[in-house]
Amino acid sequence: MALKDRFYEIDLLRFLAALAVVLYHYTFRGFAEGGYSPVEYPVIGDFFKYGLYGVQLFFIISGFVILMTATKRGAAHFVISRITRLYPAFWVCVTISALFIVWKGGELFQVGWLQYLLNLTMLSGFVGVEMIDGVYWTLLVELKFYALIFVLLVLGQIHRIEWYLAGWLALTVATVVLPLPKIVTFLFLTEWSSYFIAGALFYLIKQNGLNVYRSVMLGVSLGVALIKDIPQLQHAEQLYSSDFSSYIASALITAFFVMFLLISLGKTQFFNSEKLVKLGVLTYPLYLIHQNIGFMIYHELGEQVNRYVLLVALVLVMMLAAWLIHKLIEQPLGRWMNNVLKALWERIQSSFGKKPITQA
Repeated sequence: MALKDRFYEIDLLRFLAALAVVLYHYTFRGFAEGGYSPVEYPVIGDFFKYGLYGVQLFFIISGFVILMTATKRGAAHFVISRITRLYPAFWVCVTISALFIVWKGGELFQVGWLQYLLNLTMLSGFVGVEMIDGVYWTLLVELKFYALIFVLLVLGQIHRIEWYLAGWLALTVATVVLPLPKIVTFLFLTEWSSYFIAGALFYLIKQNGLNVYRSVMLGVSLGVALIKDIPQLQHAEQLYSSDFSSYIASALITAFFVMFLLISLGKTQFFNSEKLVKLGVLTYPLYLIHQNIGFMIYHELGEQVNRYVLLVALVLVMMLAAWLIHKLIEQPLGRWMNNVLKALWERIQSSFGKKPITQA
């Protein structure tokens, strides 16, 4: 079955996941944890606190999209696509966040030159350097997933992805009952792997259809995701001194799986509009830029402006900032970097007498 290159339903889900995370930070986490925000939202905060599950939805989306990218490109092209997709917006958001911290960080946030420079690599968290914005932790998880896919591409094994997904899932299941070495759980990101595995399976279903093997794999992935969510939920309750419903959490995770299954089976065509791309492109810069800057604005204006007016205005401002970052920097810089890196790789290939990347 021929696949188009973009699934507009996923653009909508990606935006909703980012918006959920934004609202979780602004209406709940900011006040509940460490005084990041002086403004409490006693009613809607209890609703939007479940927006933290937007991260799990992001991981499912990543599993789907990254496998789709990997199956259509060689290893070098895959790396180039990830670099040009991630770094332009990341560099500008890190820089804006750092400048804002220097301006208004006060005692709440601090940043140093070395920390800033190491953050620009996106690898600072791997060497114990604090990230300028806490939301960047998910990028470290994503990078490990990309590395696993890259290894399969280098080894020429991406066509056997279903077998490797089965092995990865078996390893993830093992961590539920066995204390495996930390290096194993780190490299194979077993805390979150069930979501990436599910996303990859959904892509395979979209491409090749649903069968017993994939159905079982999805069922096990969902079961592992629900089991592993229990300690994560308990940690959130302790961290925020707030009750979280395990029923709501489980329902959300299950709903993510059901939504993606419907997408994979072609049952969501009524959402399939090119206009949704406009929401999808906001997602990454919105996710990167909103948290710490938003908290600093809350400290500046929280006692002067009605909390709900401030919330709506701040979300709209962050969406506008995300659009400007995409339009003015992410899109043109990403395109330029893509052309430069492809040309560089083709010269390297040519120097070794190999075919260029465009023919790979």
